[in-house]
Amino acid sequence: MTADGSAPGQNPKGPVTNPLPPAEREALAAKVSQLPAMQRMGARADFSDPDAIRILVDDLQTYHRGGLGTEAVNGAVIAGLCDAAIGFVGYLHTLGRRAGTAQLNIHFIRPVHGPSVTAVGRLVRAGSHLVFATADVVDETGKICARCDGIVAVSTGRSAEVAI
Repeated sequence: MTADGSAPGQNPKGPVTNPLPPAEREALAAKVSQLPAMQRMGARADFSDPDAIRILVDDLQTYHRGGLGTEAVNGAVIAGLCDAAIGFVGYLHTLGRRAGTAQLNIHFIRPVHGPSVTAVGRLVRAGSHLVFATADVVDETGKICARCDGIVAVSTGRSAEVAI
């Protein structure tokens, strides 16, 4: 044990969500933002913070809305943001291997109103076959509107070419 109570070699702040250097984080976020699913969702990735990844929809459209027949963001959009946030946390810890979201547990706390929404994903724990992550979906004021826990499953073999 070290003086701060962590094991030797362990980050006392907790796991680092994005272990890549800043220039690689920026390049990967740009590449991720160009994926067809991200573009269809009107979302972009921000990997600038090593402790959190962000999936943002800066300009919510009418097709994002309709939750419970209101102007609130639809639950399917929130689920998609959670899947992206959890999935990319897993992807960052499995570079060169195939990985995909295996489980999502979403708690819808309050409706998302306003012009934008962000999912903030963080690593909880990464093993050789499973990556555990969490994501908060926040509105433009920073209020948590949904919380998600997820698991990313990692294949046992290396991928010849990763999709991203």
